[in-house]
Amino acid sequence: MHQVPRHRLLGSWGHWVTTYPGRTLLLCSLLAVGSILTAVLTIEVKPDRNALISEDLDWSGRYADYRRDFPRWDDVIVCLEGDPEDERVDALSRRLAASLLEHDDVSAADAGFHLRDAGPGLWKIAPQPLFQDTLEKLRKGRNVAASETAASALLTMLEQEEDDAAADAADAATAMTPFIDAIAGRPVTFDLLAPLQGEWQPLETASGRIRIIQLTLRKASEASVAGIAETLSSVRTHVEESLHAWDAQDIPWGITGIPAIESDETQQATYDSTIASCIAFGLITAMLVLVFRRIRIPLMAAISLVIGIAWSFGWAALSIGHLQLLSMVFSAILIGLGIDFALHIVTRLKEVHTQFTSLPEAMAQTFRDVGPGLLTGAVTTAVAFGCTATSAFLGMAEMGIIAAGGVLLCLIAIMSCFPALLALNSRWRQDLDVIRPVGTPLLRRLSGPLHNHAGAMLVVAILATGLLAAAGSRLEYDSNIMNLQPPGLEAVSWQQKLASEPGEDLWSGLVLSEPSSAPDLVANLRGLENVSEVGGMGWLLPPDLLERQQLVNTTAAQPVHAETAPTGLGFVANVLMKIRDRLPANASSEMADLVRQIDQALDAWRDLDRDTATRRQRMETLEIAWASARTELMSWIDAALGPEPPGPSDLPPILRSNWIGEDGRWLLRVAPVVSNQSILDPDRLADFVEQVRTVAPNVLGPPVQIFESSRLIVRAYTNAGILALAAVLLVLLADFRSIFDAFSAILPVLVGFAGTLGIMGLSGIDLNFANLMVLPMIFGIGVDSGVHVVHRWRSNPDMQPPGLWGGTGVGILLTTATTAIGFGTLMIAEHRGIQSLAIVMVVGLGLTLVACWTVLPCVLRLRQQVVRAFRKPTADPR
Repeated sequence: MHQVPRHRLLGSWGHWVTTYPGRTLLLCSLLAVGSILTAVLTIEVKPDRNALISEDLDWSGRYADYRRDFPRWDDVIVCLEGDPEDERVDALSRRLAASLLEHDDVSAADAGFHLRDAGPGLWKIAPQPLFQDTLEKLRKGRNVAASETAASALLTMLEQEEDDAAADAADAATAMTPFIDAIAGRPVTFDLLAPLQGEWQPLETASGRIRIIQLTLRKASEASVAGIAETLSSVRTHVEESLHAWDAQDIPWGITGIPAIESDETQQATYDSTIASCIAFGLITAMLVLVFRRIRIPLMAAISLVIGIAWSFGWAALSIGHLQLLSMVFSAILIGLGIDFALHIVTRLKEVHTQFTSLPEAMAQTFRDVGPGLLTGAVTTAVAFGCTATSAFLGMAEMGIIAAGGVLLCLIAIMSCFPALLALNSRWRQDLDVIRPVGTPLLRRLSGPLHNHAGAMLVVAILATGLLAAAGSRLEYDSNIMNLQPPGLEAVSWQQKLASEPGEDLWSGLVLSEPSSAPDLVANLRGLENVSEVGGMGWLLPPDLLERQQLVNTTAAQPVHAETAPTGLGFVANVLMKIRDRLPANASSEMADLVRQIDQALDAWRDLDRDTATRRQRMETLEIAWASARTELMSWIDAALGPEPPGPSDLPPILRSNWIGEDGRWLLRVAPVVSNQSILDPDRLADFVEQVRTVAPNVLGPPVQIFESSRLIVRAYTNAGILALAAVLLVLLADFRSIFDAFSAILPVLVGFAGTLGIMGLSGIDLNFANLMVLPMIFGIGVDSGVHVVHRWRSNPDMQPPGLWGGTGVGILLTTATTAIGFGTLMIAEHRGIQSLAIVMVVGLGLTLVACWTVLPCVLRLRQQVVRAFRKPTADPR
């Protein structure tokens, strides 16, 4: 657009909004109300970090397929900590799981499984002590099953348990109960499998120190700004109240899992950004009150900014529809950026208003003077943000789209609402006249050095920038997202406890395998140096499975031995009587109860002394029950001692749902070696992922997501930075029609960018996925100051200091201060990623301001000297 038409358009804009302030404010307010309603009704928060990455990427798409194939991938983990031998903790975890299952937001809660829910082959992969114990029980069970009569079975059991029958009251009671019931005339049921499959197996870590309850949360039917945070809060309250009601407050507990970590992180980031936005709004308003010495103009600027931010929320709802960890800080950013537009208008209006009799005329001239700079600055900032929109890193792309639209909307709101509000103030001239000349004395002191020593100052600036740039070459990217988490976050603390347990790290690699290829794959994975264990379906394939099976085969091949018993009706009663006499007098309560039951049964038997028919009927009932139980026992033992290795059918439902996908593929969990160094630290993460890929090229899961997304983020931000630089240059060329002016305007931000990297390198601040986001933003936001300086210099190159006169120097000081406050308040955030973002941005803006006040005026001064030298008339050679 040519200069004259652009100036006419801007002048008409300023004149119209101050001539018709009521209409302007009514229209803007209606749009603000509609935007807020749209945002409240439609916008939601996505805590899932996977939503930041496009599924079009191969590695991200595979992980998305896994999440769809394994519905319980995002279960929440409730942890209870206690001694591995403390049965109270085991019982508490079962009770708590049952209680949580009644919670409205919980669809599944599993604290473990009963061995009767598993197949007969599962015992083959039990820990060695349990494996050996079960093998011995199966050997004895084969002998019992070989007994053809109930009496023979009783003698066989007594023979095999003679040494410890009195010591184990539970086993003795289980063995004796059907015989006692038969003698007493009660219904007879043999529970011969109880010793083999009657135990409860809790979900626990390898050491048994932490018991686990696996929770599936119900999916919300409607979008919620809070995401799953409210659900997690309700579940945590339920657990706390339950433990208190059961007098178990001494048991350490917590909730973790990737969804819990991401939700807690997002909730903290939301809280941090909200508090920071409020503080920024208050600090900026207070600063403006101090500068303007009146409350009216700052309030007008603040109201205009609120309308612009309201429009921005509507834009976010319409363009993206949700917020995530990165994009939710956009309001704090816009507060600092948006108020800048009002400051440029005010500082220029203060200079020109005395030349006009009315506000519409003064505002029209103000818009013609600062409007081109405002438009170019806003467009360059929006372009810098918009350059991220095509990135496969959706977190950055969405943030860029929201912020780009927000910047432009805030510009329109400020240029419309602020002049309209000013028009309603009858004392606007008095309010302008009392504005403090902030920065003016300093600018006057700079005029001399900038005028007389421009070359020397430029050399110093070049050397300082070069040294800082060299220091910036030491920067590294930190991919460990746990280093960004707020300290003391519950989900993070418990994740770290789980990570210290072998094979229990939430950051295990995931490999999907066809069942036929799983054995070789598991063996190869276990051979890797960085792998401690292969869990999931790899649990069915322990390293010593062949040796275990050989022991099983040996036991199965052994001959069985069953005792022979007489067929008399009174034999069982006589055996019970002998057992009763052998029981110790000082028996435990359980054993005393067994003695009482035997005595009652024997009394009932004696009452039938002459009723042979009833006695015979009771013994026949016993034999019928035994025959049925014997068949079941023999069948189960034969399967348990079979030559086949344990398979999917042997797994209980909870493990099948965790480890077998809906398409039948097996899930192998590749756990990293436990180390003091986190698996997420860049060097270790790269070694682990690359090593696993030598065996399983399609490994996926959180380690791969973090590893690949880190590389994606670095590429995306690098590309966005280059693209933003190119786009900003094009915008500046279109605005200035001069390559020299365009380069001059962008020079301060290049100095600030290099200096920021250098200070980060010197102070030990690593790059991360949060602070890397602001580096391309520095191009768009920082160039705004350079644009205003060059515009002012072009209007009169002879005025001193070059480009800083006429309120421009004061304007960029105030605008940089407000933007720095907008970002700086984020430094109070507990989320360390947001903290680092704020630090980097404030440093970048500060260095850019210094460059605008020193380096750029020197460059403009030298340019003017060169131009004058070439234009100097030469002497006539004649």
